[in-house]
Amino acid sequence: MDNVIYANFGAKTQVTSTEPEKGDQTSRVRQKRFSPTGNRVVQLTLKNADSGRIRRGEDYYRNGNVTGVQVLEGRISCKVAGSQNEPFDVLMTFPYRSSEKLRAAYATIAETPNGMKLVREGRLTSAMLDHLIGDHDESIYFDCTCPDRTLVCKHAVAAAYVVAEKMTASPAMVLDMRGQGMAGLEALINTFHTRGEEEPETNESFWEGRTLPDLPNPKVAAAIDDSDINYLHRALRLVSYTSLEQLRAVSDIEDMYEILTSTHPSQRADDADDEV
Repeated sequence: MDNVIYANFGAKTQVTSTEPEKGDQTSRVRQKRFSPTGNRVVQLTLKNADSGRIRRGEDYYRNGNVTGVQVLEGRISCKVAGSQNEPFDVLMTFPYRSSEKLRAAYATIAETPNGMKLVREGRLTSAMLDHLIGDHDESIYFDCTCPDRTLVCKHAVAAAYVVAEKMTASPAMVLDMRGQGMAGLEALINTFHTRGEEEPETNESFWEGRTLPDLPNPKVAAAIDDSDINYLHRALRLVSYTSLEQLRAVSDIEDMYEILTSTHPSQRADDADDEV
C-alpha cells in the first residue's frame, strides 16, 4: 500500500465521444417513418437547424403542438402552439419552380416507367423529388412569428415533421402544393403519352422498343362465389314447375361446376403440389 502513487488521481482528461447527438439519433428514427417525399422535407429542414432546436421541435411534434396545416401554392402554412397564449404561425416556402420547370418535372414522371403509380403510392424517385420538393443543395425557408430569429426554430422543426407525416399519408399533397393536383397530373400525363404516340417512330425505338408497364394483377375468384346466386334462382324459376325442382337445378349446377373446376389441368397441378 505504501507504493501507491497518487499523483495522477483526479487529473483532468479530455474525452471525445464519437456518438451522435441525441437530436441526430431521433432525426434518423423519425425519417424511417416517412415516405421519400417526407424524408426530403425533413432533410431540407434539419440541414439549417442546430441539435437543440431539433430536439425541442421533435418534442413539440410528439406532443401534438402543431394544430393546423394549410396547403398554399409553393408554400404550406402551419400553426404551432408554443409558450404564449396564441399559437405561432409558421410559413414553409419551398424552392421556387417556374411553370417550365414544373412541366419538365411532369415530363420526368411521364417518361418514368409506372411513373403515375409511383406518385400515387408516394414512392417518388430522386429526380422527381428534386423537381417537386427541392434538391439537396436547396433549402426550405421558414417564417415564424416567434421571437427566435434563427433560420429554423423549434416551431419550424415541428411543422416540418407534421408536413412530412401528412405527405406520407397523402401523396397528392405535394402536387397540391405545386398547384397541380393528382387529377390534373393524370390528365397532363395522358397528353404527354398521346403526343409521344403521335411522334414518328425512330429506328432505335422501333428495334429496341420501350419499357412496358406492369401487367395488371386481377383478383381471382370462383365464378359461383363471385356471382349473385339470386340471379340463377330467378332464371331457373321460369323453367321449373315447383320450388323443389328449382333448388335441385341450382344444386346440380353447383355440383357440375365443382366437378369441372376440380378436373381442370391447372387444378390437378395445384392438388399435386399440395400433396407433395
